[in-house]
Amino acid sequence: MGQALALIGTWVQGTAQRWLVLELTGDPFHVGILGAVAGFPILLFSLAGGVLADRIPKVSFLITIQGLILVQALIFGLLVDTGAITFFAILCLALVLGTGMAFEVPARQSLVFDLVGKEDITNGIAVHSVAFNIARFGGPAIAGFLMEAGLMAECFYLKAISALAVMASLIYIRAMYPRFNRPLKSGQRSILSDMREVRAFLKKRPLLLSILLNIMVFGILLLPYSILLPSLGRDVLGLNAKFYGFMCASNGLGALLGAGFVAQYGHSRNRKRWWRLGSILFPASIVAVSLSRTFYEACFLLFLSGFVMVICSTSAISLLQIESKDELRGRMMGLFTTSFMGLFPLGSLVQGRLASTLGIRQTLLFCGILALIATFGLLYWYKQKRN
Repeated sequence: MGQALALIGTWVQGTAQRWLVLELTGDPFHVGILGAVAGFPILLFSLAGGVLADRIPKVSFLITIQGLILVQALIFGLLVDTGAITFFAILCLALVLGTGMAFEVPARQSLVFDLVGKEDITNGIAVHSVAFNIARFGGPAIAGFLMEAGLMAECFYLKAISALAVMASLIYIRAMYPRFNRPLKSGQRSILSDMREVRAFLKKRPLLLSILLNIMVFGILLLPYSILLPSLGRDVLGLNAKFYGFMCASNGLGALLGAGFVAQYGHSRNRKRWWRLGSILFPASIVAVSLSRTFYEACFLLFLSGFVMVICSTSAISLLQIESKDELRGRMMGLFTTSFMGLFPLGSLVQGRLASTLGIRQTLLFCGILALIATFGLLYWYKQKRN
């Protein structure tokens, strides 16, 4: 529950800051720059975050990071409130948030396994995904209402308040379950030695390697579609801030229901099948979004996109966690975070530039088709390796 509230604040802030940049600059490429700056620390530090998650007490680590995130949200809100906000200030604060997330995500994802164990990990990840996607559904809608009411600064104050919720839940866990205060390893080995160990492990696991490679493709070609949604809403479909928020919320609602679907059926032995299906349908759904002509079409197709994206990502995390050794799990989540979120900066710059040159629809269509081709290629490669 604490995580759900914290993530609602994150989605409110993310939705508001993208719209704010578009209002300040009028150029989707600048929204792409924002996505790149916000995601660059994830590319740079997620692997180190995974190593730390294997070495130090995760709960205390997460409390510290949430404190950092709270401070940046307060500063963001004050700058907007006083009219002192600039594009450069937005980039600086996004960089701070991205740095916090780079260390927070691997630790949080590996903590799920510690809390529930191997037998229930798929359901545990699905419940975690439900919390995430409640935020993904509710956050943009809340942001849309606040922005339409002229309460832009409150979007960032809400993020600061929501960080307190997850900090309280983490403090409770630390007090009630002392075992989470103990690190898994002494931390005497170098980071390079730790990463060589992961590389050797992946060489023997073609399934996990193919999943990570495919997630890397999605990180560049698919996930940055979110930076194009403000321009798709305002410039292509003629929407105001409230309806842009609704459009983003429909994507989150699909993801929320997808998480519930995985929670119900993902514990079966069909994780690999769900992964294959999701990895094909996700890029196909982005192709469909590129062809939408009305607000309602866009909402419906974004709903479907959110649904299949969660099936894809949750199945991937489940397989990576189940097939990993205990002492490697934090690092595997660091690799996943780097692949899934860390390549967002490169994808944001590419898609922002393509959108400025080719147009929003053409960019979504091109990236979706390219990701679909890459997916079929990696599925074929894994089949050959397995045989």
